[in-house]
Amino acid sequence: MMKLKLVTLLCLCVSSTFVFSHGVQVSADSKNLQIFKNVPSMSIASMNEPGVNAYFEDIVASSSPSSPIACGIFKIEKGNPLVYTYDYDDSKIILDGHIYFSDGTQKVKGEVGDVLFFPKGSTITFSTDDEGLAFACGQRKLF
Repeated sequence: MMKLKLVTLLCLCVSSTFVFSHGVQVSADSKNLQIFKNVPSMSIASMNEPGVNAYFEDIVASSSPSSPIACGIFKIEKGNPLVYTYDYDDSKIILDGHIYFSDGTQKVKGEVGDVLFFPKGSTITFSTDDEGLAFACGQRKLF
């Protein structure tokens, strides 16, 4: 319901955006500030990985074909780990809880306020013994 209210509000207030099933793409000619209120409390879609309690929702993206950027919210809960191979550069900022990240060589515990960077081509294993929430921003188009 929160997502629907957010998208409806954006449609009413920002005439230069286009609405997609996940997130809002800002038109290339827009010079308007965009705000997305209370993102950590919005509904986040399952990543549909069997046995993995991982969720992701795009929030906003540029429409630049040469250097796209998309930002969203990522959540993982206790359960099986998520393994993901990036075909774009990405970063995450831990907003709540903690998330373990492993690139096969090192394993780190990301905690509130930590920023992590995942280069294109990296394969990362995400896990937690509780739950974690992160803001994600990558050089990609909307999912």
